[in-house]
Order: sequence, then C-alpha cells, then structure tokens
Amino acid sequence: MARFNGFGDYMFSLLFTPLRKGRNAANQFYIFFKVIGKLFDDSKRDLFRVRAESIIISASELMLNEHGKDRGMLRLKGEDIETYRTRLSMKAIIAEKAGTKEGVLLAVKAMGYEESYIEPMYLSDPTRWAEFIVFLQSKMQSPINDLYVIDTEVMKVKEASSKPNYGLSTEGIISISEEASSFMYEYPICNVLICGGDY
Repeated sequence: MARFNGFGDYMFSLLFTPLRKGRNAANQFYIFFKVIGKLFDDSKRDLFRVRAESIIISASELMLNEHGKDRGMLRLKGEDIETYRTRLSMKAIIAEKAGTKEGVLLAVKAMGYEESYIEPMYLSDPTRWAEFIVFLQSKMQSPINDLYVIDTEVMKVKEASSKPNYGLSTEGIISISEEASSFMYEYPICNVLICGGDY
C-alpha cells in the first residue's frame, strides 16, 4: 500500500494517469491538491487535538481545569496535575459508591492515599456507633497533605449519619491548622488527628 505525505498527495494519486503527467511543480492539479490538502491536514490535526483535549487522560493542564469546572471539582491545594487527572477520572466511580465505606476509600485513594483503610469506632467505644477512623496511608508521599482538604472531600462522599476521624498508620506528613483544643478522652483514640467537620 502506498504511503502519502498528506491529503494532497493522496488526492493527486487518485487522478487518472494522463492528468498526473508532467512535472509536479507545473501540474495545476498537483498545485491545487497541495493547497487544499494542507487545509485538510490542518483540519485533521485540529480535530485530533480537540479529541485529545476532550478526554481527561490526554487533556492538557489548561483543559483539565475546564473538565474540573464541568464536574464541580476544582484542583485541591497542593494537588499535582497527575493526581488531579486521576481524581477527575474517578469522579463517576466515587459518586456511584458515595455513602459507602468503599466510596470513602476511593475518595482518599484519588487523593494519593491508595493504601488507606477504615476502622469503625464502635469497636473501642460502643457509644460511638456512627463514627469511623480513616487511617491515611500511601506508598509514596501524597501531594495533598492538608487534613482539612482531605476531610472536605471525605465529607462529600461519606454516609450522611456517619462522622469521620483521621489517623496515620505509618509515618507521614499532614498539615493541621495552628488552632487546637485539648480535653480528656475516656476511650482509646490512638493515632486519631481530627473528627470530620470539627474545625
């Protein structure tokens, strides 16, 4: 099968042999198809670019922000471009699982905490039946390390009657605001940092 440099060369090759005779520089059909072919080639390139920009996985950083606006998901503080791309890609799956333990885990996984797990609080205190602890854990340091940003995203997908708490199961860096209050607890609360929505 013949290979062509562009649409113009392909169109010229479709002509009858007598119309292709002579030097290309002097053949009016060749000149016409070179001009028209460039327009088609440019249009093809633009269409492929539009296709690439319309898909989250191949969109540029500028267009990812537009995809985020369409989905009501702005870029989070500290979020790098690839984490944002992953979070946007997972939007439908997270929304489908909203209100479940799996939905919460998917939300934190989308923020870079892929090895996180959840433990219900009633195991240590039966009166805290609607609370749970999200232990944030990842293989590599997540760019999203502001606990209030993480909490805001979890609050969007958790079960309405539940209350999240957060902990670290391994060493890690998480930003917490300077404001803090202290009071005595009568139950074990190892590694818990904050309770969802309490700030």
